[in-house]
Amino acid sequence: MSRFKEYSVLPGFRGSFAVTIGWLTLLVLLPLSTLIVNTATIGFEAAPYHVVKDGKATDEVVYLKDNELDDKTYVAAGTDLAAEKVRAVSYGETAEVAPDEVELVASTRAERFRAGLRRGFPVFAEKVFNRRVLCSLRVSFWTAFVAAFLNLFIGGVIAYALVRIKLPGKRVIDALIDLPFAMPTAICGIAMVTMYAPSGPIGSIAAKAGVKLAFTETGITLALLFIGLPFVVRALQPALADLGTELEDAAMSLGASRFTAWRRVIIPTLAPALLSGFTLAFARGLGEYGTVIFIAGNTPFKTEITSLLIVTQLEQFDYAGATAIALTMLTISLVLIFGINKFFARRLHHAG
Repeated sequence: MSRFKEYSVLPGFRGSFAVTIGWLTLLVLLPLSTLIVNTATIGFEAAPYHVVKDGKATDEVVYLKDNELDDKTYVAAGTDLAAEKVRAVSYGETAEVAPDEVELVASTRAERFRAGLRRGFPVFAEKVFNRRVLCSLRVSFWTAFVAAFLNLFIGGVIAYALVRIKLPGKRVIDALIDLPFAMPTAICGIAMVTMYAPSGPIGSIAAKAGVKLAFTETGITLALLFIGLPFVVRALQPALADLGTELEDAAMSLGASRFTAWRRVIIPTLAPALLSGFTLAFARGLGEYGTVIFIAGNTPFKTEITSLLIVTQLEQFDYAGATAIALTMLTISLVLIFGINKFFARRLHHAG
């Protein structure tokens, strides 16, 4: 009997790899590359031109943008100004003019590149490392970290209750956990302000105790707690369900208290799920915009988040500045996330 080749409905390694890389490039790498490209244009918005005096190019250099050349007469680099007539761009049109009519000489590509780098680094530092940007980065990263850390405890308790305890209305509670996923962020922000503003039901009680919730970093943290909670709960819930009670029972049968069993056995076993939930909540908190802007107050140097600052730069048509801040925030986020994963991976390796 002849043997026929059996085909699988699965694409195999090559097909799967090609599709994965293709979609990853299209949806992730290409959009992120625009941040690098736009940031790299800082310093190259204006090109250097040599000033012409008495028909001769001088060492005096001026930096002009393309739209600033409409009322100028200039020639290309290397043009011989000793000729009777030279080919130039005069008031936006190409024409033959006398050398004494030329105002500027364009620089070479190498000169433009060196000038762009020389001007770009200080401009980038000015856009990214000024006090307002640094304060917004501190607010964004600190509140996102605190909210994600607190969600480990709050989400852990909720996940434990949903898995281990028979609660009345358990399905309703389980569905409400996903509410931040379904609600538009603007509605979440308005609801948070209504609750925590000084005139709100919770904010008024806190105000009597001398605590201000809305329009402070505390309010931002509360908003990020609400947004990040589902990530922690959904990461821990299946892990707790798969874990069962056998390990806990075995530890307690050997004389360990319930606290010791959780500290030495259960929590290390749940560490990957805890890390996953923390990382997702932290990353979502960093990028949150709609919910936070309503409750933050958006006061520069105090409660202004980086996402809002990026939008402000875009509204001012400073695209290079906006992408520079975004690229800085992306870089710091990736370093922190990879660092956290590496740290816990080493801890788990040594514990194992």
